[in-house]
Amino acid sequence: MRTLAYAAAGAAVGGIWALGGDMPAWEHALRVLVVVLCVSVAGRLVGRRLARAGRTPVDRGLFFGLVAAKVLLVAVALLVDRLAGLWFPEPALITAGFLFVLVTVGGPALHGRLSHGAGRPRS
Repeated sequence: MRTLAYAAAGAAVGGIWALGGDMPAWEHALRVLVVVLCVSVAGRLVGRRLARAGRTPVDRGLFFGLVAAKVLLVAVALLVDRLAGLWFPEPALITAGFLFVLVTVGGPALHGRLSHGAGRPRS
């Protein structure tokens, strides 16, 4: 289920990047960053509500680690877009594909690494 969620997130981020291909790369990098940070904050708020209802624990390390990863992801996407622009006429499409693959493959691995040990009782 987590892999499917990250694939959907990768498609959304890649789609946003591809749709912003007609504007300067820094501008749509900023737009993607705002979107992913807003989604992160919304997820954090929903997570708190679920935790109060006893459904899931709130893990601050996981949240802040994923937010830092998203900021880094946008920075890397900006670099990829710049480099792809040297060789391809539509660098936004190349970058969108890169984002999709990176989020789909790397998201679950990073999530698992950041949440490793979460929910276990501390001794």
